[in-house]
This record gives sequence, structure tokens and C-alpha cells, in this order.
Amino acid sequence: MVFIITLYVYVFILTTGIQLSFSTKAATDINQTLMEKLRVLEEKFAKLENECKQSTLRIEEINKNDNQRRMLLPNIDTTQTVAFSAYLSKSFDGSTFGTLREIVYDKLESNIGHAYNNYTGTFVAPVSGVYAFTWSIYVEGRPDGSGDQGEIAIELVVNAKVVGITHADTESIHDDDSATGFVIKSLSAGESVLTRSSNVFTPQGHIMSGNGRARWTFSGWLIA
Repeated sequence: MVFIITLYVYVFILTTGIQLSFSTKAATDINQTLMEKLRVLEEKFAKLENECKQSTLRIEEINKNDNQRRMLLPNIDTTQTVAFSAYLSKSFDGSTFGTLREIVYDKLESNIGHAYNNYTGTFVAPVSGVYAFTWSIYVEGRPDGSGDQGEIAIELVVNAKVVGITHADTESIHDDDSATGFVIKSLSAGESVLTRSSNVFTPQGHIMSGNGRARWTFSGWLIA
């Protein structure tokens, strides 16, 4: 009886020792696996950290170069769009118009930036920059109040200075002529642009526009 009890105790101790040995080995394997995964994650984190630092350095270099380029450029608000196009809606008798009279193109096709005034005929540059302007005229050879036939010259004027001129002249009754001018001009903010009749030639004949055949037009836009 004592022998049997002793044997049971021996088997119990032996079995428990094997289980403890297995448990210790399993825990060691898990720890090793976790440590290996932690090492891999640390390597990945270090790699990502290095890539972030390199990206930050590249961004700082790009911003530095961009700021240097901006310092070399004129102070122009290139994000602002400025453009207008207007036309004269009615014809008139040249002899009653006179010289050095501003042309008021009263009908707007577009006025982006609201820089053209269709009540005065004047464009005022809202920002400094390079602008393009074009204007077209049309005249018919028809006797006016003075008995003369069609002829007129129109000037493009910037701050009271003539920067462009067009001339249309008919040679006989029912003859007609047209002309178009184009000017590119650097303007400062607040400078004004308009068209007016020149005193080089006295306006005469029938100044035609808005009759379905032709239009006097005045357009301009910011290009740089």
C-alpha cells in the first residue's frame, strides 16, 4: 500500500514537472516571437521617421527656392482676372461730334473686375500689370450736316497721353471704311485708359455702329 502511494506521488511529480517544462518553453517561444516582431516594427518606424525627415527637408528647400523666385518678380496679383468688352449702340453724325471727345461704349459684353465704366467710357486699371487693348471703328461715306463725307480718327489715350491711333476714311458717297487698333501697355494700378476722337482729322460723315452691319468696339484685358 505504501509502495502504491509512493508510486502515485512519483508519477504526479513527474507529470507536473513535464507540464511546467512545456509551459516554460512555450512562454520562451512567445517572448522570442514578440521580441522579433518588436524589432521589425522598430526598424520600420526608424525607416519611416527618416523618410519624413527627408520629405520635410525637400519641402523646405522647395519653399526656399519659391520665395527667392517671388522676390525677383514684380508685385502683380496674377490671381485676379480683369477683362472687358463694350460696344457703341448708336450711330451718330460726325460733324456734330467734334474733336477730342471721349467715346462712350455704352453696351457691355463683359466686364470682369468691373474696371470699365460704360457711362464715361473709361477703363481704370485695378492692379498693376501688362494689359492688352483693342478698338474698332466704322464710318460710312454719307453727306453730313456740313456736306462732307465720312472720315474720323480715334486715339487710345492712357493718362492723357496718346499711345495709339486708327484712321478710317471714305472716298465717295455710300462708300465705307473701318479700322482696328491694338496696343499692349504696362499700367500701374489707378491709371486710366479711354478712346477719343483725334484733332488730326475733323470727324465727318456718318459714324455707324449697332446697325446690324458693324460695331464700334473697345476691349481690354490683363495678360501678365
